[in-house]
Amino acid sequence: MINIFQPSLKKEELHAVDRVFQSNWIGRGSETTAFETEFATHLGVATSRSSFVKTVSCCSAGLFHTMKLLDIQPGDELILPSIHFVAAANAILDCGAVPVFCDVDSRTLNATASSIEEKITKKNKSYFDSPLRRLSLRYGRHLQIG
Repeated sequence: MINIFQPSLKKEELHAVDRVFQSNWIGRGSETTAFETEFATHLGVATSRSSFVKTVSCCSAGLFHTMKLLDIQPGDELILPSIHFVAAANAILDCGAVPVFCDVDSRTLNATASSIEEKITKKNKSYFDSPLRRLSLRYGRHLQIG
């Protein structure tokens, strides 16, 4: 195996992990909340009522949060490539919205602008994509759609 990077964990990182284990709360515990607050302050986006910084445990959880942030509602349609990570469609369905799958180019496995345009209706809220396992997408015409 060829390592792309080598993690560098020193005493400070190991101490932070130990604090989490000692709290008996793995996930959204006090250390997570403190990190969100510190990072929001660092970015200059902290407010007294809430933070614009949220951590998630995995990409799937991030997708579910994204649907809420985008105010995806029941009946909304989101277009996504037919070759995509299943959590994207699950996050769409969880909101009561409808995933609409478009075809992909057999060479690049990316959605084409024309396949997206074929799926556009008045109920479409967005086109949802990520470069998961696919060759880089040239967004030229994609950005002009809508």
